[in-house]
Amino acid sequence: MNKHCYYPLLLLCAVACLTACSKDDAENPSSNSDKLISLIGEEAKAYQQRLEVPKVKDQSMFIVHSTQKYGVTYTLEWDKEQKTQRWAAYSIIDANSIKVKDPWSRNNWNGATWNGITYNGDPFQEDPVIPAQYRTHLSDYYSSGFTRGHIVNSQDRLMSQNANGQTFYLSNIQPQIFAFNEGVWLNMENWLHKLGFNKNKRKALYIAKGGTTTPTASIPSPLIPASENGSRIKIPVPRYFWMAILRLDDYDQYHAIAFWAEHKSNYDTNIKDYTISIDELEARTGIDFYPNLPDEIEAEVEAKRNLTEWDW
Repeated sequence: MNKHCYYPLLLLCAVACLTACSKDDAENPSSNSDKLISLIGEEAKAYQQRLEVPKVKDQSMFIVHSTQKYGVTYTLEWDKEQKTQRWAAYSIIDANSIKVKDPWSRNNWNGATWNGITYNGDPFQEDPVIPAQYRTHLSDYYSSGFTRGHIVNSQDRLMSQNANGQTFYLSNIQPQIFAFNEGVWLNMENWLHKLGFNKNKRKALYIAKGGTTTPTASIPSPLIPASENGSRIKIPVPRYFWMAILRLDDYDQYHAIAFWAEHKSNYDTNIKDYTISIDELEARTGIDFYPNLPDEIEAEVEAKRNLTEWDW
């Protein structure tokens, strides 16, 4: 957790505006255009004040993918040395879920044209904003034995073709065992999607997701080496995957919980067994979640693992 001794009133107001009142999170789309907008580095830095964004390491690349009409699709922290993301983060609110007027479907990609290319299925592609020498490539997954697992679920970004297409950038993909991707991970995603797309269950959700890539005292071996998985994949394979979830309810109260699952074949549907507190998730991942919350709120919600605050 990121702790401070004092929060000036001006800073609190600025954070509130950036995280709750920005045009990217407006209740109504801000433009009739759905132009693709991607930012990296200094151009993206202001978006680190968004409530869902964890603390970014100084040496990492911080990236924002958005559209002009619907605002931020997701943000991510990219480790250019390992060629992998540390996390991806996004919010679910009315403007990007319930009230959209031109929703997309993953099934629509068959035969669809996007950015001059016609696809006969999912539009997986390199992330164009990452310099070529630091990207992952489609060929990295060929004959690897792993599926291309979404971190930001494509079903959570159905506002438009452009927004959904951005979820297929390889920067939003981690190698996953099929029976994990289509098993316990999918069950967690479905639960989160149901929660986020039910206006009666939340005013807003602030989500960060990812796989383990950095050693910590709790998890000294965050990656599965080739000697264990028998694959020929050249990019890192996380040993664990996780989700951090912050819910704002209709009474403006915050609730938080996390999921943690070992990366192995697993079709378990009892996802409550995989819940931990945000504090515990921070210890295991070395990532500071929700640093833009006021300290007293952050300390309270991150310490809890209260299953009665959630619908199962």
